[in-house]
Amino acid sequence: MTHAHVAAQLDEVRAAVADACRAAGRDPAEVTLVAVSKGHPPEAIRAAYAAGQRDFGESYVLELRDKLDALADLPDLRWHFIGHLQRNKMKLVAGRVGLIHAIADESGARALDAAAAAASSPQPILLQVNVGADPAKFGCTADALPALVATVEGLSHLALRGLMTIPPLDIDPAPLFGQLAALGRSLPGTCWLSMGMSDDFPAAIAAGATHVRIGTAIFGARETRSWRA
Repeated sequence: MTHAHVAAQLDEVRAAVADACRAAGRDPAEVTLVAVSKGHPPEAIRAAYAAGQRDFGESYVLELRDKLDALADLPDLRWHFIGHLQRNKMKLVAGRVGLIHAIADESGARALDAAAAAASSPQPILLQVNVGADPAKFGCTADALPALVATVEGLSHLALRGLMTIPPLDIDPAPLFGQLAALGRSLPGTCWLSMGMSDDFPAAIAAGATHVRIGTAIFGARETRSWRA
């Protein structure tokens, strides 16, 4: 995909996000567009950056590591790690990204806290909730969320910012987005909600999403990755 095509697709997605916000009676400034760049080369990210995009999402640790190096000259680029983070790779991510979206259990939270402590850098995170009870997805249950929140709040190097979910593919996601929003309202303070992707972000925005994760609609189908996961 050419730089001009990426810029044009990005403009279309921004307009669609703004339309969804207006339809929900919300200010578009309330919603952060995370351009999911996994599987796409650094040149595609540069094209989106040149068009004004600053928030990018990656799911594979070694791919992210390579892109951090390749794009280190872009000073205000903000990285989001949106995939499942394995314990043995947390040290490669902690303190190097603006937000980790998918901490799913207490052991993962404790391991990430230790990695953030070793990096001497507090790490903002979201907790992944499997509101659709999808066996193919990570995430805690709604019932387990209070204990996970309590664990994270007791850790000195993690900063809890909110919740994240990925609904199953074969059901209407709107009720699940509503469930995550309700869980968010039960948490103290401002709660970010990372939910909604290329096919369902309008429903997520209507339910209160603060972050939508959109990749295919911006960059097209993922290219064959030369990075290991």
